[in-house]
Amino acid sequence: METGENNSKLFIKEKDFNDNSFENYHLSVEISHQTISYCIIDTQKRRCKLLFSSKYDGNNLVEFINSDKYLTQEFQTTSVSIVNFPNTLVPISLYNENDKKKLFSLNHELDEVILDDNLRNEIKNLYSVPESLNNTLNNLFPTAKIRSQSSILINNFLNLHINKEHLYLYVKDNFVNIILTKNDTLTFQNKFSYQTKEDLLFYTLFCIQELNLSNEEIKTNVFGDISKKEFNILYEYIRNIDYGNKLKDIECSSEFYNIKTHCFSILYRQHLCV
Repeated sequence: METGENNSKLFIKEKDFNDNSFENYHLSVEISHQTISYCIIDTQKRRCKLLFSSKYDGNNLVEFINSDKYLTQEFQTTSVSIVNFPNTLVPISLYNENDKKKLFSLNHELDEVILDDNLRNEIKNLYSVPESLNNTLNNLFPTAKIRSQSSILINNFLNLHINKEHLYLYVKDNFVNIILTKNDTLTFQNKFSYQTKEDLLFYTLFCIQELNLSNEEIKTNVFGDISKKEFNILYEYIRNIDYGNKLKDIECSSEFYNIKTHCFSILYRQHLCV
């Protein structure tokens, strides 16, 4: 039976994984309001050694991390992506550090801390998180590279070097992140919270219409924890849609083969996109 990202808890470990070799591996972590997922990567061999994902009580993040056997180890390198928090993109040519709050507030309400990532194609990504979360991550992962999940997605899809318009959907915890690239250039990125499969369809078709794309022609790939019913309703209206494949530059042993190919592939490649 295949396994997706929306399981309440998932743990897979390579049979020959050595619990005494953390200093040789990279830890990639994804944290949303509802879910924490992580994988351990042998960066020399580009191979995933361990995968974990679980729902958690958003008020007990510190307790959850401190009680986990693997998150408390010291790794060679660590990266953390913050998932489904509001973000806005600004061309670096128009960016001024002193105007960070003003630029962000054009599209979103301010949270307590504004962070920023540098992306490919001279883009600055601004995103806002609660101060408590920012402090927690800095205290528990003091050497980690912390990034917005939207930054990871954008860099990941641009790194695919597809020389025509291509639409990507990343679904997690009832959010859909919609990204359009063309000729190694980011054309569009936005995320939407949804409750029903009809909501998901509406936001996707709305973006396709606003971007003057053809829902019969635009090549579309879906990643994340999308359900079969959600995918099927999208397929009724977007005929050139398919699940995203597990990416070729990361290997996994047979223990991971029951995972659906569109699940966790962004997490596997996080260390390549931070």
